[in-house]
Amino acid sequence: MKKFLVVMLCVITACFVLAGCSSKFEGKWKTVAAEIEGKKYTTSDETYGEMIKDMITIDVESDGKATFKANGQSEKVDWEADGDEITFKKDGDDLKGELKDDQLVLKMGDEKVYLEKDD
Repeated sequence: MKKFLVVMLCVITACFVLAGCSSKFEGKWKTVAAEIEGKKYTTSDETYGEMIKDMITIDVESDGKATFKANGQSEKVDWEADGDEITFKKDGDDLKGELKDDQLVLKMGDEKVYLEKDD
């Protein structure tokens, strides 16, 4: 009986450890805002809202792969995370982002794109 309890405790512990290994980045992300030349535009903006809404979507998968969709094109990329930071990689190019207030913020030069999880 004692051996059974030890084995069960090990199994339960392993389940919690493995469940904790999933990344907070996994899931589908959609653009909600963009910062261009220091000004932030949202999807509700009358002039640029529709363009921003369809700017970028990202499907971050658990296997270190992600699918980027932008401007009607789709690309498979690799990703790796370190804390609240994520790096997307494709053919030697890196795109860095970080989580801020439940938003994934991608930095592209002086511009930023803000994405939220699409549940």
